[in-house]
Amino acid sequence: MPDEIVAKDHWGQVVFYHEWNSLELKWLPATADATDADLKTTMELFAEEAVNRHPNTLIVDTTEFHHAWGDGITRWRGARYNQAGVTKLAFIASPGYPGPTVEAGAAPVPDGPANFPTGWFKSREAAYHWLAS
Repeated sequence: MPDEIVAKDHWGQVVFYHEWNSLELKWLPATADATDADLKTTMELFAEEAVNRHPNTLIVDTTEFHHAWGDGITRWRGARYNQAGVTKLAFIASPGYPGPTVEAGAAPVPDGPANFPTGWFKSREAAYHWLAS
């Protein structure tokens, strides 16, 4: 089966990769004009797809994400993705991402209440390699 866009809105799109049983949230440039509530709605679309599809892994592409989050998002995100039985979450970092990436030596670890490790990556290829390992 081909990859499939399974949900989308003004802020992002959700793609399911059948071959890898993986779900991706691709944030769009419009996030620059979004509120926390707008983006939480998109994240809920992503979480609903994860709970319904039970993917092994999740990918969040932030290369075009242009918003500064308020408090509480990490806690909410981890709890929802735990319900889906996720084993790994990979973020593809935007060029200006200030934190350490896996390529720079940061180890993927559970984030907040998540039962699975989360890693931040400079490239899609590095994220895929880690997710497949």
